[in-house]
Amino acid sequence: MINDDLIQVVFSSEEKEIANQALRTLLGVIKSKAPVLSNVDRQKYGSVAEQNKLIINKGRTYINQFPELLPSFIDREEFEHDFKARSDAEELIMLTEEVHRTLTDLKILLDYDNFQDTLAFYRSIRYKASEKITNAVTVYNEMKQFFPHSSNGKTETEEK
Repeated sequence: MINDDLIQVVFSSEEKEIANQALRTLLGVIKSKAPVLSNVDRQKYGSVAEQNKLIINKGRTYINQFPELLPSFIDREEFEHDFKARSDAEELIMLTEEVHRTLTDLKILLDYDNFQDTLAFYRSIRYKASEKITNAVTVYNEMKQFFPHSSNGKTETEEK
């Protein structure tokens, strides 16, 4: 039985370098602006949920509509800078999440293909070892540690 090869992918050296450089460039831009939060800081400041984003958006609308109601201790210009930067960061997060999901999906299929081929190789080696073909016994003995149970429920060593 021939294994299904779900995906065929090859990254050229140039493609890999372009992708790595693009990610390094993005990281360089972001690292220069973003602090590194500890786990305690992450819990302390939390994350603004969708409901709170609605509050922020409504508050911004009213701040812009009625600037005379804004308390003097709130810098309107700084609020706008933060709002814009948050929007920009969210856009980048969505894009990087798409990149992450796409790469994860690619890796899942590649891992599946590799694993199926390795299983087929192991079955072949197991047969060849049983026929005492040169080098097959050595390879089989090395690989069988990853397959402690046979199909009848006994370990490989119990069968011998």
